[in-house]
Amino acid sequence: MMNMSLLLFDLFLAKPPTNAAETSTDWLAVSSVTILFTILVLLTQFAPTILEFINRHESKLSKKFLDLPIALRSFSSGLAVAYVLTMLIPEYQVFNEKVTYGWINAYKLSLFGLVAYKGIQHYCLLVANKSSQSMGEWGFVKSRQEEKLLGFRVSTSVFAVYASLILLTLPYQLTYLNGPADKLLYLLTFVMHLGFNIFGLFEENEKHFKRLVPPVVITVLSASLVLTLFNVLSTALLLGCLSVLAGIILYNVFKNELPSAGNSSFAWFAIGVFIFVSVDTLTVRSLH
Repeated sequence: MMNMSLLLFDLFLAKPPTNAAETSTDWLAVSSVTILFTILVLLTQFAPTILEFINRHESKLSKKFLDLPIALRSFSSGLAVAYVLTMLIPEYQVFNEKVTYGWINAYKLSLFGLVAYKGIQHYCLLVANKSSQSMGEWGFVKSRQEEKLLGFRVSTSVFAVYASLILLTLPYQLTYLNGPADKLLYLLTFVMHLGFNIFGLFEENEKHFKRLVPPVVITVLSASLVLTLFNVLSTALLLGCLSVLAGIILYNVFKNELPSAGNSSFAWFAIGVFIFVSVDTLTVRSLH
């Protein structure tokens, strides 16, 4: 993975690519961004139907390996964890070369993203508790309801920003991934990762999902799509956004992507890790 970081650093110092290479890269970026955007929009619209289909295929046997919902979630978790440990963390050094504004750097921006995301959750609880202090014996019930709804609104907003940052930085990420297999694997990882985040929102609050999630997510993603396709934002700003995003990814992956042993399949988790690492390693070696 250090080779990948060095390759990325070399890209900053290298001469601009030829027009043919730029055209190829641009078409690849446009296609990837459009595919990711389309899939996320469809998932927000059809999440209830898709989840119903998946849950109908729960295994009647006791073996978790044959249970489709558990298998998909565990496989997705393996991909996400492998991405964080083999690609995201080594990239920090490269990000830090470009994102340095006084005492602010990529590491601190990432920490800020993680702390801010965690702080929002505690703020939701605080607001819900304060609003129910004068409700007597029903205060606890009301507090829990308000905390759940407020938390769901925040989760929806954070997810929309989170997904939009991935969309914004996708073309940049594709410039240093080494081959078609790596690019496809990167796209697949985030399709599954963000897809199960959408499913998680539905499971968190089925009642308010359709009213809140599609309009918020589609609006924010549409704005990000325009900014991405017209290449409005600078590389330094994108790297800053990606650094903040990295902190949120770390929080989400190790809190939400790693379910308890009772709710996951270790075999499918290990398969996800193995496939990601294998394809990434083979792609890097193919350059030599």
